[in-house]
Amino acid sequence: MGGVLLNGLAVYVGARCGPGPRDGLMTGASALTGRSIRLVRTLIELTVLAVGWLLGGGVGVGTVAYALTVDTITQFCLPLCAYRTPTERATAPAG
Repeated sequence: MGGVLLNGLAVYVGARCGPGPRDGLMTGASALTGRSIRLVRTLIELTVLAVGWLLGGGVGVGTVAYALTVDTITQFCLPLCAYRTPTERATAPAG
């Protein structure tokens, strides 16, 4: 569970250090559709889990736990570690 928590922090995404393929898909799809990070990430993780299983991969408790929990952790933590330029900070809504 510690690995899920650390991965869900998504500090590198918020700090604009460059997202990986899934994270780029997550942020892009969320921005494009207006859906929450949590929903988009859940759909991505469940799709990856299903494709892996169909290809013969193992699906264990940890795999399912990751797919169902990393989204909520990311949704919560991403705004906490998001880098904003001075202009973005000045135009951001309060709160």
